[in-house]
Amino acid sequence: MVTIIDILKQIPLFQGLEEIDLKKISEVVKERTLPAGTCLFKEGDHGDAFYLLKEGTVEVYKNDNGAEKLVTKISHSDESNFFGEMALIEGVARNATIKTAAECKVLEIDKVNFDMLLRLNSFIALRIMTALSRRLRKESAPPKAEEKCGKIITFFAPKGGAGKSVIAANIVAGIAKLTKKSVLLLDLDLQFGDLAFMLGLKGKKTIADVVEADPSNPEDLKKFLSEHPLGFSVLPSPIKPEQSEMVNSNHLRKLVKIAQKAFDYIVIDTHSLFQDLTINALDVSDLICLVMAPEMNHIKSMHVCIKVMETLKYPPEKIRLILSREDCVYAKPRTDIETALKRKFDFTLHDDWKSASEMINDQKTIFDGDTQSTYRSDLVTMISGLTGEKLEDAAKVGLLGSIKKLFG
Repeated sequence: MVTIIDILKQIPLFQGLEEIDLKKISEVVKERTLPAGTCLFKEGDHGDAFYLLKEGTVEVYKNDNGAEKLVTKISHSDESNFFGEMALIEGVARNATIKTAAECKVLEIDKVNFDMLLRLNSFIALRIMTALSRRLRKESAPPKAEEKCGKIITFFAPKGGAGKSVIAANIVAGIAKLTKKSVLLLDLDLQFGDLAFMLGLKGKKTIADVVEADPSNPEDLKKFLSEHPLGFSVLPSPIKPEQSEMVNSNHLRKLVKIAQKAFDYIVIDTHSLFQDLTINALDVSDLICLVMAPEMNHIKSMHVCIKVMETLKYPPEKIRLILSREDCVYAKPRTDIETALKRKFDFTLHDDWKSASEMINDQKTIFDGDTQSTYRSDLVTMISGLTGEKLEDAAKVGLLGSIKKLFG
């Protein structure tokens, strides 16, 4: 006799899960047989269940000037043979109407049990987000050739304390100063992001205000941005942590798409958790910068992080591995870390704790002044590597350096 667990094993969404995880899922699954023409839910309905298609085919309709328009079909043999997850993950209304094209058998998980599964088992949550991410990739239309399409660079650190946000702020400042290109810094640490404060910006608009206003073009978006003296723009995180609930992955994708039409580079600073919003940011990125410090707990976390990148099927050329604070006190040797991770670092930043602390306390970036340092040189190297542009930094390098430059 075929059990629910046997069925779950055949569903791509759950392949790779342990038997104990499949058992937990089977305990909350309800199997239903639906005749042809059954409407499971309508566009605009409140989401209260997630569905896996066991047998049959369903049709997906969207409103088109008051009429239902068939946009796609989902078959039980499809890799993404599930639906209804967006409303549950993001708490938004159903974005389509689903009807059975013939008699179907579905496995249903209600919202209460779905939320419990995501909270109790991060691997199940990752599987769902990965499959959802693939579906969104297929649905995203490529930009027209004549449209401007800014490059997206996202910074992520699986462990706090690596200096990720400081690096992101300095990278943006360096791009703006050295390339003269337009840059947007997006603070996606929605609960406790402090990039605007770190940079001494006093704008009152945040990403929460953008979501509420729902701008449709670059000019409307720019009204919500804070401008830095070095020439780059910042979209701060919400002022109140509870406002983070206002922002979901649909908002992020729309915001980024608009920003790409106005900026040459969009740099995203994320929080350190693999959640839906973070995975969507990584998914739309041209480059993902993984930042770590040379310490044992960072090595362990980065090892797990790299495995997750592989699970998400990001190509290796999309990933840049960054070692922060190289040669700091008690640092593990770079070569030992590379051996442990089975991957070489793309960029390293030498330890300059004093300069970094002064910069944060003064609410400035390393590029606000013209003083040369090893840390600044490392950042310039990284900027050149990430942008592909040849850079010349006019920082002060002392009398000897000035003479060499004069007669070189």
